Amino acid sequence: MNDHPLLYLLYGLVSGFSQFVPVSASAHQSLFYQLLGLDSSHPLLLLFVHGGALGALIWMYRKRLLHIRRELQIAALPASRRKRPADMSAVLDAKLTMAALLPVLVGAALSFVAAKAASNLIWMSLLLIASATYTFLPDYRLGGDRSGSAMSPMDGLLMGLMAGLSVIPGVSAVGGMLALGLLRKCDRSYILEIAYLIMALFLAGLMVTDFICIFVVGLGTLSVRLLLCSLLAAAAAFGGGVAAVLLMRFLSVRDGFSGFSYYGWGLGLLIFILYLMV
Repeated sequence: MNDHPLLYLLYGLVSGFSQFVPVSASAHQSLFYQLLGLDSSHPLLLLFVHGGALGALIWMYRKRLLHIRRELQIAALPASRRKRPADMSAVLDAKLTMAALLPVLVGAALSFVAAKAASNLIWMSLLLIASATYTFLPDYRLGGDRSGSAMSPMDGLLMGLMAGLSVIPGVSAVGGMLALGLLRKCDRSYILEIAYLIMALFLAGLMVTDFICIFVVGLGTLSVRLLLCSLLAAAAAFGGGVAAVLLMRFLSVRDGFSGFSYYGWGLGLLIFILYLMV
């Protein structure tokens, strides 16, 4: 990759932000490569960027994660040993999230293959337009006020599938999961939180894949400069991720997420025009 540190900073910022809004993170990463004449990125850079994005989620939802862990521990105790009943809403949220584990891990394992096989401009354009459409339609219906009790393990599995498919440039993980939850008439803030819990699993899976790829590529390809620039990208991804989560929380209680659909349609159309001009 180009060695200029500012490019790593920009790459990390774009990657971290796009992971948590209803746009395709993989499409933005692929476009970043192509605009700079790049074919791929070193897995060490991806490892650090994914780690920075995951760190942003853990930081923003640290209290919620600790609460879920505590309630699962209480639920696992025999009734005679419990000092109080477990918060079953937290337990249900954990079960819904874990239902997404299999498709999430499969998608993460296939991330490099999927990204390279489906990164041509015409497919990316069509998928961006499709993603923007399925993000817009349910949000237009305004969702509802249902919580986790309205969701089933099958819903968790489908949300995990949307996250796994997001390794294909043009497919939005967060957009797909929000669309599913809103069609089920769930509260925006609630389904956003579940989507982010599933995204945490997905990012962890991507990090495992990145780690394996580092050994496949060879440790001899590493350098001190690459390590430092990857750390810079990770810090930017953390900042971009925090900014995205704050923005999405704000939109979840205000105007909804349809604004990202207009962006997706515009970007998809622009890429389609560029494809015709090439």
